Amino acid sequence: MIPLLLALALTAPPELKRAKDRFEFGAYADAAGTLRRYLATSPPLTEEQAIDAYRMLGISEFQLGDQAQARAAFVNLLSHDPDYALDPFLVPPPIVEFFDRVKREHEPALAPLRERRRALREQERLADEAKRRLLAEERARTGPPTKVVRVQERLYLFNWMPLGAGQFQNGDRAKGTAIAAGQIVAGLVNLGAIVFHNQLAEDRTRTCISGQPGCSSPPYSDSDRELLGRVDAVKYVSAGLFWALYAYGVWDAHQHYVPIVETEVAPGGGGGSISLEWAF
Repeated sequence: MIPLLLALALTAPPELKRAKDRFEFGAYADAAGTLRRYLATSPPLTEEQAIDAYRMLGISEFQLGDQAQARAAFVNLLSHDPDYALDPFLVPPPIVEFFDRVKREHEPALAPLRERRRALREQERLADEAKRRLLAEERARTGPPTKVVRVQERLYLFNWMPLGAGQFQNGDRAKGTAIAAGQIVAGLVNLGAIVFHNQLAEDRTRTCISGQPGCSSPPYSDSDRELLGRVDAVKYVSAGLFWALYAYGVWDAHQHYVPIVETEVAPGGGGGSISLEWAF
């Protein structure tokens, strides 16, 4: 019931929306005027919209003291649904009693309508059963499906991740392995160079003072200073390689990124249905 009411609220004509707003606010004169003008044009309403419109009009007219107009609105409502009943928890008792009296007075005319609605519902039920039987017979004749479509939904975030995550998601495992291996090696080399550089720079036993042989630029000897320069070069080159591989991986992942991929699998592998999974 709630999804139906929500659907009606989303698809109702603007005139009905305005009338409903005024009705729920208690402005019955405005609601009734809007509904009378709109319904006089014989608008193309669904069964549910027509019932709701005449319900609001009947209640509004009763609240305004015009029982003749309220009766006419309730009769129109019952012509759409002969079994309709007002909710006694939401509608004042005098209006519920008035509505029930109108229904009883028109029972001779409502009985054929009610029977016609039952016949229509029975026809719809028989049609649905015939449709299901037809489809079941066709499935029994043709057998199970020969192929199943598997839908793989890929995460866009993976395109920005390191270690070849985007390539693995796109199915290019060789390229993803190469990028991941390159970044791991570059990262380990960079980390090792940083650690070695810090240990060498903080080793006070290797310092020298000006005037000692091979100590032209204290506190490090010329050989240690040359070694520190080489370690710095390794550190910056490995860091540059790591980020270059990362940038290439992001660019390549975006170039080959497809949000959704459909693949055909054997019925036994897909369970005979469409599946949704994360692919990486």
